[in-house]
Amino acid sequence: MFLQKNSKVARFICIFVLLMQVPSFAQNSSKNDFVLVGDAHFGFIISHRGSIVHLIKGQIGGGELTYVFRTCGKRPWQVVHGFPEFGLSYMHLYLANPSEIGNLDALYPYMNLRLNKQKRHFKMYLRLGLGIANMSKPFDPETNHKNNAIGSHLNGYVNIRFSSSYMLSPSWRLDSGIGLTHASNGAIKTPNLGLNMATVNLGIGYVFGNKNMEMCKDSVMPKLIKRWHPSVLGVFGFKELEHPLGNKYMAYNLSANLYYSASHKTKFGTGMEFVYSNATRKNLEHDSVSTEKIKDVLKIGIKGGYAFHIDRISIPIDFGYYVYQNDNLKEKFFHRIGVRYMLTKHVIANATLYTHWAKADYFEWGLGYEF
Repeated sequence: MFLQKNSKVARFICIFVLLMQVPSFAQNSSKNDFVLVGDAHFGFIISHRGSIVHLIKGQIGGGELTYVFRTCGKRPWQVVHGFPEFGLSYMHLYLANPSEIGNLDALYPYMNLRLNKQKRHFKMYLRLGLGIANMSKPFDPETNHKNNAIGSHLNGYVNIRFSSSYMLSPSWRLDSGIGLTHASNGAIKTPNLGLNMATVNLGIGYVFGNKNMEMCKDSVMPKLIKRWHPSVLGVFGFKELEHPLGNKYMAYNLSANLYYSASHKTKFGTGMEFVYSNATRKNLEHDSVSTEKIKDVLKIGIKGGYAFHIDRISIPIDFGYYVYQNDNLKEKFFHRIGVRYMLTKHVIANATLYTHWAKADYFEWGLGYEF
């Protein structure tokens, strides 16, 4: 029963992260102006750990269907980011090992950030996508014990891609790209080594509505106001320990942050964090270390941070160091990447991945307040 409840919670919060990114974009685009693109993908699974080599049986391939919105500068953030595209994609990948890892199906919103100048037939983009993925053959102790990479059907999905589009005519365009994809569940259910995939893609798209997208007449670069942004965040997460099918353990984090807006797109900052994890307590007890007091389990860290901004959405990247923790704990550095969304002028919704170098610890979910 406990595992079933946590599975439902994991599914809910993953869908929440997916959906909370769509309204901010959709409200800025005409319903009658969009592009439908179909892509073919071909590539391979990256052997990021020697222990997953047995899962890699050959080249992978699949297809992707994308609903693309275009922008003309109607909102200030569109001008700041060079009139980007954004949309919603469905991806299906055959992973060349149907008996042990099966197939991947993903649904994710994304944004194409413009890399070359406006008003060109050939456009180059950096594509950033975050959503959910279903793995058809996760680990099972009885029927699929060899899959030591993915422990659950539902997983987080991240796609980073250098992409391009060439207008063959006012109605048709040719799309291509090369990218990296990651799928894992953030230790919600072990095993959780995750899958990293590299693919190239080629596809064709058809333009509906405005065939010749022009800049809006009232588009203008907004004035930059450089200032400090103090905030506090309270988040939680849950994870399994290394042994599959074990109990879930809660973790909590309270942070104070101070960012400075260096440009329209970026902020730099610092902060302090207080981390308490029941998984840490369990590990210490397993090593016969006393955990009677909170200070025996508490970690205190300082960090440096960077945040990339797209309208109400920010993508934080943190690098931190524990200045206080139990002497029996070996991890000294922590890291973070994910998404934050400004629900209001002051209230922040947080969905981030907390890691120690390349090892994912758990997903963090919570709220914050920016002063």
